[in-house]
Amino acid sequence: MIKKSKLKLINIADTQQHPFHVLTNSKLPIIVATLAGSLAITFIAKIHGMNESELDNFSIVAKNLLEAFYRNDIGIAISPNIVILSLIIFIIISMWSWSLNLFNESTQSGHHTIRVQLALKYGMLLFLLSEAMLFFPFSWAFFHGSLSPSISLGAIWPPVGIKYIETLNPTMLPLLNTIVLLSSGIALIAAHRAIIFGHKKYTLNMMYLAISFGIFFSWLQFIEYGLTKYTINDGLFGSVFFMLTGLHGFHVVVGTCLLLISYWRIAKDQFSTKHHIGFETAAWYWHFFDVVWLFVYSFVYIWSL
Repeated sequence: MIKKSKLKLINIADTQQHPFHVLTNSKLPIIVATLAGSLAITFIAKIHGMNESELDNFSIVAKNLLEAFYRNDIGIAISPNIVILSLIIFIIISMWSWSLNLFNESTQSGHHTIRVQLALKYGMLLFLLSEAMLFFPFSWAFFHGSLSPSISLGAIWPPVGIKYIETLNPTMLPLLNTIVLLSSGIALIAAHRAIIFGHKKYTLNMMYLAISFGIFFSWLQFIEYGLTKYTINDGLFGSVFFMLTGLHGFHVVVGTCLLLISYWRIAKDQFSTKHHIGFETAAWYWHFFDVVWLFVYSFVYIWSL
């Protein structure tokens, strides 16, 4: 059973005297931001195939950051792939350390009061609003291109050579993907209800089902990309198609990681029937991208028939 909230006799001197949470000093945000920026610069340099002589044309920051990777004292160049992998590992370690601090604030220190939880919910809603704004320009580009396709596209939408490709058939692989993702959302709703009523075993089973569906969705999307006979370089349709579906797929991977963390916290009894804000925000994130996928499915696949 998931533990239920209980009143405890505590020493008021050991608790904060206000309902807000004042953050303590931490080096982790600047560390994560620096690593993420370094990863972005290194990745851009890699995909452009830049060598040591071309770093001057990239930027001063990139030159100072990446020059050591191309040349060192023993004359051996470090592969950009190794640098990217190392940065990803360091980012994961730093973010996990940051997450542990958040878990401690929530479960042990008692900083997540009712008012703090409300503020966290507002923050999540604003974040989801920013995510909607991120998808809007790509959706508008697709909509505009479909309504007035240029002569270079054959004056039809989708362009010549794409309309009858099997992977665009909305009753085939895209429909299966939609069913899988919606099924994960239904399992997540069941898990949320189980948390509220304190059924730990049922919650874990539903979380396992939701996570499995999420991984299955990503695998199906990977298969679809392998079957697609056009690329992101194939005009407006290819660019917007892969940006919309790829950006959504990336967020599904992030959402799956959030659900895995929630699963671990449920197993460790870090949530109660009244206090499970970490799970709720992860569930909101997942449901939001369920809705985004329904939009992508109806707008990209069905609209392109």
